[in-house]
Amino acid sequence: MPGSPDPVLGNWLLTHVVAVAAALGTVGVVYATRARSARSFLTPALVGGGYALATLAVWTAARLATDAVPSELVEDPLTAAGFLGFSFLLLAGFVVVSALLFARRGLVAPLVGLFGVTELVWWAFLHVRGETDALGMFLFVGPALLVLLLVAAGVEYAGRWGWRRFVRDGGRSAT
Repeated sequence: MPGSPDPVLGNWLLTHVVAVAAALGTVGVVYATRARSARSFLTPALVGGGYALATLAVWTAARLATDAVPSELVEDPLTAAGFLGFSFLLLAGFVVVSALLFARRGLVAPLVGLFGVTELVWWAFLHVRGETDALGMFLFVGPALLVLLLVAAGVEYAGRWGWRRFVRDGGRSAT
């Protein structure tokens, strides 16, 4: 179909398998480092930086392997650097926010969101050609996904607070 991106790995199922494995690995690392993340900002920042580098490396490798590097990035290196720098910060931000909310507040919704975002982003980055490059779309969709992750965390936090306040503690008598 015209405008549909092609999966670099050959088929859609293998692309989903790789994306799910990346998402499980990312959430697993965030879960495994929760004690360190509760004490220090450095651990989530390092994990987030590694995640962002790996994700951008997947995008780059897919384009180089198929000779599908967007011409806009080649023509203007300064714009490309800003584009990749913003993408790096946004990708790392997903991990940092999720790790800190999980480690310090015990919120699970950010981990679920991180899994979903990672699966979606890796799946999209492992596709080339099409009407718009996946990284270009991520610059618009990514901030909205980060806001959605924060909203989900806020809903979970409010739900837990309401449960503790009105259900669990509200039924106790003074005697």
